[in-house]
Amino acid sequence: MDKKLSKEELMDLIDSLNPKIKKSLNNTNYQDRNDLEQEIKLKIIESYEKIAAIEAPNFEEFLAEFFTKQKQ
Repeated sequence: MDKKLSKEELMDLIDSLNPKIKKSLNNTNYQDRNDLEQEIKLKIIESYEKIAAIEAPNFEEFLAEFFTKQKQ
């Protein structure tokens, strides 16, 4: 990922997932729904931050490194 999402974009992403989250929460006890909804949203944010922090080479960098290792 070249660009991290802004806070507003991340909140838009969570809002777009909100119908699926709400539908999934119908399978839980009514008393637990608010807590579970917050936990799900928190896990989405934590997962995004973890994925965004990963620095992977692009295809050209990968090929260059691969061929360099092959020559050794």
